[in-house]
Amino acid sequence: MQLTGDSSKLRQQLWRCQAAIARLLHRLSRPRPMVQGSFYLQKRRCGNPNCRCARGDLHEAWVITRKAGGKGWTYMVPAEERAGLRQRTLEYRQYIRGRAVLRRRQAQLLALVDKLAQERLEVWPPAEKRPARL
Repeated sequence: MQLTGDSSKLRQQLWRCQAAIARLLHRLSRPRPMVQGSFYLQKRRCGNPNCRCARGDLHEAWVITRKAGGKGWTYMVPAEERAGLRQRTLEYRQYIRGRAVLRRRQAQLLALVDKLAQERLEVWPPAEKRPARL
């Protein structure tokens, strides 16, 4: 059985895809702490008609929001923890994006393996040696 030049190209694509997955796995397995949620500056009114926020100068608070148990939760972040939590929530977002890329890359890898297998596949017995159907 002689494989075509396309098989060589498929194998090259396969190894490039595998190398990209290995790099991605290395990045996803970093030992950095993560915190699930979105970290942002929340601006809001308190509802007191005599407050400054009623005139447009809204109250500001740094918060983390996330879903847990099907409900949305908002947590106020103390000033001394903001820098660390910002980095840990960023690390979580990068993990989620990387995981999505990993899923796509694995699908590409499987598609390439299937194409390569299809090129290698032989039909047996050959058509001229098959018995006639009754």
